[in-house]
Amino acid sequence: MKELILFLIFNAIIGFFSDIILNIISKYDIYKPITTLRPYFEDKTMFQAAFYALLTVVIIVGIISIVFNMIFNKFLPVTQKEYIIFLILTFIVGYIGDIVIYKLNIFPKLKTYYDVVGKGLWGGLAILFSVIVSFILLYLYHATFS
Repeated sequence: MKELILFLIFNAIIGFFSDIILNIISKYDIYKPITTLRPYFEDKTMFQAAFYALLTVVIIVGIISIVFNMIFNKFLPVTQKEYIIFLILTFIVGYIGDIVIYKLNIFPKLKTYYDVVGKGLWGGLAILFSVIVSFILLYLYHATFS
């Protein structure tokens, strides 16, 4: 359980800081789909938006871990096969989670963003990015402190 908590903390940190980076980049016309995030960020402080991202990532990764536990009777992968399954599951649940966020209109100011980039793909990829980086951080943590 301690391992899962550390994994969720790493994902929370990645979600938080990734959102801050997106917030900053959205202010510049570097890449049009990212500029469509501007309306979402305008009515929140940088901390508020990043905190919402942190919560979203932790909830989705928590769901992924619970589903994985239902299949393998453990919350995190150990073998190579389990890592592959966990990552596939991550993309699928992230994809579905992004669609649910859109359909429930949880973040109404993201409508333009969803109209431009679509629903699912970028949410799935964002969660996949967070999980992969968190696995790397978990590995480095154990390599350093074990």
